[in-house]
Amino acid sequence: KPYLSVKSSDASQRVAAVHNMITYAADTPLETAKDAYAKLKNYLKYNLTAVKWLNLIFLGLVVYFAYHYLMTDSLLNLLIISSVLLGISMTIPVGGADMPVVISVLNSFSGCAVAFVGLAVNDLLLIITGTLIGSSGAILSFIMTKAMNRSILKVLWPTHSFDVNIKSSMLESVKIGTPSEIAFLLSNSNKVIIVPGFGMAASQAQNSLKNLMDILIKKYNVEVKFAIHPVAGRMPGHMNVLLAEAKIPYENVFEMADINNEFSTTDVSYVIGANDVVNPVAKSDVNSPLFGMPILEVEKSRTVVVVKRSMAQGYAGVDNPLFFASNTIMLFGDANKVTEEISKDL
Repeated sequence: KPYLSVKSSDASQRVAAVHNMITYAADTPLETAKDAYAKLKNYLKYNLTAVKWLNLIFLGLVVYFAYHYLMTDSLLNLLIISSVLLGISMTIPVGGADMPVVISVLNSFSGCAVAFVGLAVNDLLLIITGTLIGSSGAILSFIMTKAMNRSILKVLWPTHSFDVNIKSSMLESVKIGTPSEIAFLLSNSNKVIIVPGFGMAASQAQNSLKNLMDILIKKYNVEVKFAIHPVAGRMPGHMNVLLAEAKIPYENVFEMADINNEFSTTDVSYVIGANDVVNPVAKSDVNSPLFGMPILEVEKSRTVVVVKRSMAQGYAGVDNPLFFASNTIMLFGDANKVTEEISKDL
């Protein structure tokens, strides 16, 4: 026999066949996870939206070869290849900031794969385990996309790329600061609210923020708070976990609903790696893909400092007028390194 059969009368062969099926059913999530890691680490910078059309072809091939393998115990190598290609084509079009959503969807897919294998071999344990994993991944994906006011389809099937060219006339209105200037601004403030986003997670700047907070509180007697958006980092609780890892006290961390009314009395809002979750067009432009999504109202602060690598748009694909506001100072660079430089100047 070229391959082991799930219908074999030999129990050991059935177990081995199930092992093969589970292993190769995981090829797609595994390959997609590799690409997701590359996006999160900024190794893979381009989003080729045209690739998404290949998903339909590769998905059809996976279904066909899987069915053929179950029925005839053949074409397993082609099933493996098509699964890997499907994993690649699923991830390439998606923006790096949405990789946690993709990973959550992959959790759901892997659970469904295990459940289907359980149905094929009449194994109750596999069915229950796969169902639990699949449903939990689906629920988490739904929670994240609902908070983003978007759908899973728009995440996995993007309609635009993210390479952005900002006009020079727009750049002329942007105020660009230096770490020493921001340090002086923070040291003369009474109240500072730090707004972390995906950029903070990508640069692992949470420990630098803890050091910055300690210096401001102990040396300059500044009131420091953290404002957390429900989908900051594109995963519920993502920012909370990172801040807790850096041992930032819970009493300094506030959810959006509890702190939004404090921005109007804040001297400096330090936005580190966040974009769409502080974009004012979500409240004013009915044609914007962000419209209706609740945001952190940092624009009401006396001064807004935005730490970003560039002027690129967020995943929603729209410009952020906050960057061009008269009370905003842009600070370009790696979030972790920039924050460390500010702390040194302080």
